[in-house]
Amino acid sequence: MVCSLTVIFGYASAPGPAANAQEQRHERTFARGINLSGAELNYTGRRPDRYGTDYVYPPVQELDYYAGKGFSVVRLPYRWERLQHSLFGELDQTELGRLKALIDAARARGMRVIPEPHNFGRYVLDDREILIGTGGVSIEAFADFCRRMAGAFADNDGVYGQSLMNEPHDSQGLWKRTAQAGLNAIRSIDSKLLVLAPGDQWSGAWSWSQYNDDFVLEDPFKNLVYEAHQYFDRNGSGTYRETYDASGAYPDLGVARLQPFATWLRKYHAKGILTEFGVPNDDPRWLELTRRLLAYLASEGIPWTYWAGGPWWGNYPLSAEPKNGVDAPIMAVLTKVYTR
Repeated sequence: MVCSLTVIFGYASAPGPAANAQEQRHERTFARGINLSGAELNYTGRRPDRYGTDYVYPPVQELDYYAGKGFSVVRLPYRWERLQHSLFGELDQTELGRLKALIDAARARGMRVIPEPHNFGRYVLDDREILIGTGGVSIEAFADFCRRMAGAFADNDGVYGQSLMNEPHDSQGLWKRTAQAGLNAIRSIDSKLLVLAPGDQWSGAWSWSQYNDDFVLEDPFKNLVYEAHQYFDRNGSGTYRETYDASGAYPDLGVARLQPFATWLRKYHAKGILTEFGVPNDDPRWLELTRRLLAYLASEGIPWTYWAGGPWWGNYPLSAEPKNGVDAPIMAVLTKVYTR
């Protein structure tokens, strides 16, 4: 989807008149994207969730704000357990309806959505987070969920792509097989859907070659994008417990931390996306680091979705939300034009 407000970059040049419908649907350039938090919050498995109290889907006012700023893609975190209460069970139609309504509202505003299960490679079973492939949460159960979700959104032009998972980690070597099973399940339903495959060990761009050097999945339809995350505090966690100086940050730190991922993409002739990154708003040096990072991503043809927006962030230092009608400082950086 091309956003008219800015120059775009992405995976390929726009298809010409001779391109078929499938090629046009899978042209995946976009200017800028945003994570809209809310639907993934406060899941414990110990009590029934209360919509509007424990979690919420972003209201249309959120979409209006970010669409007005030229954001054309929304990454939408949600919880697997809220969509599928029991493994191999039917999807919850009420929860699915909320997700579909958000996607429809985004599409009406010229945006697309990346739904992503915010589960870290796990499922809550008997009040415990269980790694996929162990303890009663089989890889086949994950594949079943991926297949059902693909079926729920087949031919929905409001969906940019389906993410397999958020930040799998400590997978005991199971993640590659798990991801391939999820991809295969989606392909049994939809050959055209773009699939986003996150790397193991928190999907860190800076550690990609260490933990994901062999993370090459087989997709006969070649509609696959590898998904990385990156933060810029000392341990890369995004908690930013230290200042810019104490973190050892410098202007090109963002570029340096993304280079292992970009190098891997080139090595395997693969496509990538940075679906989480963020910095505190309280020091202009973090903003300059982000500006240089975005210029680098444009030069590499890697699109991005910033972390984060959403209605419940309050004083969260990484929030891109406006306060009292005033844009967050990061917004001026995110809305600059970056060209390849």
